[in-house]
Amino acid sequence: MALVTISQIQKRVPVTVFRLEERIHLGNFSELEQLAKEAYENGTRNLVIDLSRIDSMTSIGLRALIVVHKILAQADNGNHLKIARAAPAMCEIMQVAGISQFIEVYDTVEEAAASFK
Repeated sequence: MALVTISQIQKRVPVTVFRLEERIHLGNFSELEQLAKEAYENGTRNLVIDLSRIDSMTSIGLRALIVVHKILAQADNGNHLKIARAAPAMCEIMQVAGISQFIEVYDTVEEAAASFK
């Protein structure tokens, strides 16, 4: 099974959606980072990560989210990563870790995609 299912949404701007199909761990975190780097190199500037299929995240998963955020922010230091459909426990972990201060979390992929300007 692929780690990520990739799709596109057209809102005010083009948005790429990465739906995680399995939990991020030491064995696959670099794959997510590489996919984000390749997407950026191929023109992706706005990304939503859909966490609906996973129910928990470890510190390496949080690290991967931060790395993806940095990859997307490199052009203008903007906020080009949004999280969607995270379980309540994962939202709390992201809040405690301080990630939700710079990566916005939304209830749906549609809301996250529509938030890009």
